This record gives sequence, structure tokens and C-alpha cells, in this order.
Amino acid sequence: MTPPAAGRPRDPAIDAAVVAATLDVLREHGYSRFALETVAARAGTTKASIRRRWPTRQSLVTDALASVLVTPPVPDNGCTRCDLTQSVGLLAEALLDRLPAGVLAPLVADCAHDPALHRRLIDVLVRPSRHAAMVAVRRAVDRGDLRAGVDPDLLVDLLASVVYQRALFGDTVAGKAAARPLVDLLLQGAAVDFDHLVRVSEMPAHARHRH
Repeated sequence: MTPPAAGRPRDPAIDAAVVAATLDVLREHGYSRFALETVAARAGTTKASIRRRWPTRQSLVTDALASVLVTPPVPDNGCTRCDLTQSVGLLAEALLDRLPAGVLAPLVADCAHDPALHRRLIDVLVRPSRHAAMVAVRRAVDRGDLRAGVDPDLLVDLLASVVYQRALFGDTVAGKAAARPLVDLLLQGAAVDFDHLVRVSEMPAHARHRH
């Protein structure tokens, strides 16, 4: 959350009320009609009080969106195909299910002019899910399931690209359903032995770590 200004200590109850009201307003009115006055009225505070806590509406919206996200666990199923599919599914859940629809794209555009705002948006909304996927990809390389020359950063970008496209452009159809076909398409180019990975993914969970 944005660091507090010097002076009287912040009241956590007001912070929580403002964040909850921000999410409600975003869900009801979207980003283009988002107004601090509406948030203040619902939170039982003033616009000036909100401004002391969040100097820009972008920082407020970013913190509000971050409040509904959770740090995703790093998948560890003993199965590269399963881990990567779960990683895509977790990202889809975060961006398509938890965030209010139609907010991410205009927020990204609104933060583009300010490097600090853009960096914070990436740090709190994107980086945690990306980190989980990155660990899963590196583990797959270490396990010998992916070719040694595979670039983990590029592979994660490719895995996440479909989810980001749907989140940014509003096409949420088949968000999670696209995870397995997407992973299989990429693994067919990156895996040492794709057929082996499919066989491992079809094994009972308790048997996978032996392969």
C-alpha cells in the first residue's frame, strides 16, 4: 500500500473501508466512471482523507486490486505438464476471476506515463504470478524435461500471453480451458520428450516423482 504521509497515524479501518468501496465502485461503474467522491461517500470518509493516503487514483486502484489477489503457490506436482498447466490456470484465476472486469487495461494505460506507477502495478499485480510460473519452468529445466537451451523468461512470457490478452482485451472465453492446449503446444517445441511428459501427467500423483 502507498506509504503514509507524516503526521497523524493512519486508521486501518478507514483504509479497509476505502479499499472495499473502491472495489465496489469499480465493479459497478468500471474504471472510466470511477470517482473518488463516490468512494469517499461509501467508505464514510472524505476525498481529502483518501488523497492523503493515496495521492493518485491509479495508486488507490492498484492497491485495491492487489487486495483481492493472493500470492499463488509454486506448483509442485512432480509433473512438468501439470505444473505449467496449473501455473497458467492460477494466472487466469487471478486476472480473469478475481479482478473486476474491464479495469486492468485502462489502468495499465493510465499508469504508462509514470514509471513509478507502472513499476508498482507490475510489482503487485503481475510479478507474484510470474514468479510462481518461473520457478515451475526452471524446475522443469533442472529435471531434464525441457531442453537446456530453453529461455525460462521467454517461455513464461509465452505461457502468460494468452491470459494477459484476454484480461486486457476483454475476451474471457476459455480462460482456464485454454491452459492445457497452450501448455501442450509450447511443450511440443520445448520438451526433450513430449510423449513422456504426457505419460507422466496421466500417472497417479503418488507415482510421478519417481519419473
